[in-house]
Amino acid sequence: MKIFVKDLKEGNSVTDEVFSIEEIQQHKTRNQNLYYRLVLQDRSGEIAAKIWQDNFDNCDIRNLNPGDVVKVSGDISRYNGKLQFIIKKLNKTEDYDITDLLQASDKNLNVMYKRIQEEITKLKNKNLKLLLNNIFKDETFVKRYKRTPAAEKVHHDFIGGLMEHTLEMIDTAKPIFEYYKEADRSLVIAGIILHDIGKVYELKVKNTSIIRTTAGKLIGHITQGVELVKSYLPKNFPKKLWMKLEHIILSHQHQVQFEYGSPIKQATIEAAIVHAVDYASSHVRQFQKAIKLGEGQNKGFSDYQRWIETQVYLD
Repeated sequence: MKIFVKDLKEGNSVTDEVFSIEEIQQHKTRNQNLYYRLVLQDRSGEIAAKIWQDNFDNCDIRNLNPGDVVKVSGDISRYNGKLQFIIKKLNKTEDYDITDLLQASDKNLNVMYKRIQEEITKLKNKNLKLLLNNIFKDETFVKRYKRTPAAEKVHHDFIGGLMEHTLEMIDTAKPIFEYYKEADRSLVIAGIILHDIGKVYELKVKNTSIIRTTAGKLIGHITQGVELVKSYLPKNFPKKLWMKLEHIILSHQHQVQFEYGSPIKQATIEAAIVHAVDYASSHVRQFQKAIKLGEGQNKGFSDYQRWIETQVYLD
């Protein structure tokens, strides 16, 4: 029976356990001795790992890349307050269950996609409805869309994560319309469905890892999303409507860090709503992840959560 990352504890000895490699880098100690720093993962989480020079002969580290699946043996210790895996033996393997390693939404992908189609059907704005139908009648695109994660690591980082994130945002936005009747409901819903659409080409699942594509690194999902939607625009699509929709895609991201933020701030009420529910979905989901990772452990605080810059109280 597989031991998952979330169940590892300090002092454990692990024998021939299967994980996938998220990261691998070669480093040198202060004494200029080579060692490898890795991040191992399965569907439950990730753990830092090291291969010291003394164990190189027992580890097949040639041509080892992110996404490879390995069978490892070693010990679990603690360093700087965090668990780490000291690997003593490592070999690539083809003998694994993909569902142990790569997380997927616990919701049915086809059911989620049907719900998104229903939201498109309900749109009162015929131009937005036609645009969305143009995009989602592309079968090649839809096949990829259904499996796309919403992120590499931060939130909804699993197969089907983009659809789950989108539906969560739609459901969160609906009560807002009761208080802000000035907002164009069709534009908000369309903006939610399209705000992260560029992630279909920014991210991909390779073997057992979610990776950022070359275009994703060089261009990013915001620009890719605008270009994608623009390529499906119907003839004679109203210029002002397109400008408002494009503004939503460009401004939806939280602006804490440049490399992850939007190039412009929200300047319409519709963009403000999309931004607000996007932030709520992505931010709160990180608390949920920390709580799930802490299940079965001693109560108290989680490890420091990098993306939300805090420890989550679990008790």
